[in-house]
Amino acid sequence: MCYIVDVKWEVEYYQDSQGNIPVQDFIRRQSDKVKAKILKFIDLLEDLNLSLGQPYVEKLADSDVWELKIRHSSNYYRILYFATSGRRFIILHAFLKKTDITPKNEIKIAEVRMLDYEARCSY
Repeated sequence: MCYIVDVKWEVEYYQDSQGNIPVQDFIRRQSDKVKAKILKFIDLLEDLNLSLGQPYVEKLADSDVWELKIRHSSNYYRILYFATSGRRFIILHAFLKKTDITPKNEIKIAEVRMLDYEARCSY
């Protein structure tokens, strides 16, 4: 017998020690259409969680960070996040991708925020 279990995950935005929420700030600076698209994909991540796969998400090499891929017109946006205990995705960093590969400095920003989050917020 098979059972379908509705496993809900929560999306949480990284907040630094001064109370800044960089990804929300990034989203607010976008046009209304881009904002709507980004928020739609974040909702998809929350709703489909671990079953949301390629081409929408990809684990970054040599990192615990994942990449949510969003295309709007000819622009490619990336939301970097990680999964933590309690079925939570922590949204760490967002940027407009301008190269074929994800720039190392963008990954580094996400990794530093992930370590900060784990140091300050893990239970």
